[in-house]
Amino acid sequence: SSCFGSGAKSRWPRKAATVHTRVSMKPTRSVEKNLSDVPDETSATKKIIAHAEAARQKASEKLEAAKSGMAITARLAKDKAVELASDKTVQVTVASVAGGSAVVGTGGAATGLLLGGAAGAAIGVVPAIFTFGLSIPVGVAVGAGSGLVLGGAMGTTMGAAAGGATGYGAYTKRAEIASFIDKIKAKATETFGKGKAAAADAKAKAAVKLDAAKSKAVDSFTLVKEHVVAHVTVAKGKAAAVFGSAKDQAAQAAQATKVKSLEIMTDRTVQVTAASASGGAAALGAGGAAAGFATGGAIGAAVGVVPALFTFGLSIPVFAAVGSGCGLAAGAGVGGGPGLVGG
Repeated sequence: SSCFGSGAKSRWPRKAATVHTRVSMKPTRSVEKNLSDVPDETSATKKIIAHAEAARQKASEKLEAAKSGMAITARLAKDKAVELASDKTVQVTVASVAGGSAVVGTGGAATGLLLGGAAGAAIGVVPAIFTFGLSIPVGVAVGAGSGLVLGGAMGTTMGAAAGGATGYGAYTKRAEIASFIDKIKAKATETFGKGKAAAADAKAKAAVKLDAAKSKAVDSFTLVKEHVVAHVTVAKGKAAAVFGSAKDQAAQAAQATKVKSLEIMTDRTVQVTAASASGGAAALGAGGAAAGFATGGAIGAAVGVVPALFTFGLSIPVFAAVGSGCGLAAGAGVGGGPGLVGG
């Protein structure tokens, strides 16, 4: 705007007219003379070129500065990215985030799928009358898809947060955790050592007590054995003496019994008495048995008449047989006893 001001605009037409007049008045001049007579207009062009060159240089400088700044920024970003990528804390945190997102996200997606499908089916039941039941599968599909997306998103977010926090905390506190585990191991080792030593001490004490008890038991057994042997020896002597005396007495008693039996067997009175008793018992026993058989049969038949209507007459012979047997036994016993005494 400074180059093309109002002054420049006012001078330019005059100079152009002057050039036209001079050329028209002196047509025989050479081209160099005509060019020398042209007004000095290169100052404005030089200013424009100078301003353009300055602007170009400034733009180049700014471009170089921007390129250098971008290169520095890119190099710093690259170094920072490499530093972060090689940082074990970042690696563990990223792995924990990925694992938590996968595990919890899968569970959330499955849960959302089931719950969303159930909710969609329940909602689809309402218009089922008007849609001929088609709203139920549509509701199941829409609900399951929505539940899958929402459950997966929520589960992934929660799993990423929880997994990242857990992994970061565990890795950053790994020294404290390892120290705590070492303390627990040392405490367990110390306790185990104390327990092992106490067990060994108790075992040694028990062995000493066991040896003492064994020695005492052997001594007691030896003493008891000696007493038992002495008492057995004395008892054997006494038993031999008693057995010899009892044997003699038994032999004497058997001899006396044998003599007495021979005397009784050879006595005529005893022989006659025994024969009379046998005959009386046989005679009266047979008669009593016959009378009992007849009487018992009659009584049994009479008793069997009562239920004969219900047994179609079978009770009469059954009761007669039972009565005959009972009468036979009773008659034999009743007749044999008096017959034995009377004979």
